[in-house]
Parts: sequence; structure tokens; C-alpha cells
Amino acid sequence: MLAQTSEAPVKARKPHKKATSESVWSTPGQLGVDEWFELDSRDDGSRYELIDGSLVVPPPPPAQHQWIGDNLRTLLQSSLPEGLAAITASGLLLNDAPGVIPDVIVVERKPLRDDAKAAKPEWVRLVVEIVSESTTATDRRTKPAKYAEVGIPHFWRVEMLPFNGQGNEQLPIVFTYSLDEGGVYQLTHRIATGMEIDLVDPWKLTLAPASLAAI
Repeated sequence: MLAQTSEAPVKARKPHKKATSESVWSTPGQLGVDEWFELDSRDDGSRYELIDGSLVVPPPPPAQHQWIGDNLRTLLQSSLPEGLAAITASGLLLNDAPGVIPDVIVVERKPLRDDAKAAKPEWVRLVVEIVSESTTATDRRTKPAKYAEVGIPHFWRVEMLPFNGQGNEQLPIVFTYSLDEGGVYQLTHRIATGMEIDLVDPWKLTLAPASLAAI
């Protein structure tokens, strides 16, 4: 059965009075970057994302979700060229404004060394979303569309729960996409548990979904 999303986007609150002109959007009622970080500093386990002016607050991800993300980050880091780094749950700006918090991103190291608060799309080589019950629609449709819009060259989606079209394949299943010349993600691989694929793009990597979920 196709999992349904339970997230309920709500309009972003107005900036509080202490915010400076540099930390708020020019459009009233939308959050600035500094306020975005203030929201995400709350100790409630939630991720606060802004998509098309709306504040999306899915619940904390389940343990399996985090485990897969950590394993994937470790796998990616072991294969990356020198100038890149894999990080989890870090902010990604969209059009130089508050944006989203992907599960894993591969980003240039230099901005991290320069203490950048959040990644800009031009620094990102790969973004990964791990689909959970509360983020189904966002991870499958909304976020990939935004990532393609800002030109991120590679997108991966990890399915860890039963879904329409799964067939007899075992979970988790990793879908890999590359951005074409028209700015649309094209599916390059569908890798189910029990399979092992040697990738060459965006870099050399052996991907076996079974290892991502193994505890």
C-alpha cells in the first residue's frame, strides 16, 4: 500500500521584533535565514523546512530512517573525491533563502571549512531523501522538483516502506537520478535489496541496499 503523508504545511510566521533587517526576508510574513536556524535549534527533534513560503514540520524521523541515513553517509564518505564531504541533516538554501534539510548531501568541503551556515545548491553534487510515512509526498515529488529547479546534478531516493510498484523486490530500494540537459531528473538505477551495483557516476561506488539497513 502506498504510504500517505501526514505532514501539514502551514504559513510561515512573521519575523519576531528582535530580528534585524539582514536576517529577515524582504517579503513580510516569511522567515529569514537566521530565524530558520533559530527554529531548527529547538530541542524537539523536528526539522523545520520552508518550501514555497510555507513552513513544513514533519515529525522526528524513525530510528530505521536515521540508521539508513548514517550508513549511507558513511558509505558515501568512503568513496568521495578529496574535495567533497557527505553530511546528514544539514540545511540547504533554495534561491539564497531558507530552504530544506535533506537526509544526506554531498557538498564541497571548502564552504564547510569557511564555516558556512547552510549549503548552497551550487556546492552540492548529490542530495538524498529517505522516504518515511510522514514525508512521502514531499520526498517523492516536492523536494525532487525543487532540487532539479536549482540545478543539483544528482538525486537519490531511498524507499524503506512498502509502496505501489514495489513488486517482489525487497526493501530498502534505492532509486538514483541524474539531471538531464532540460533540467529534469532521469532515473538511472533502481537497486533493490539483494542487488549490488557498481556505480561510476557521480563517482565510483559499490551500492548494496542490504548493507544500509543491516544492524
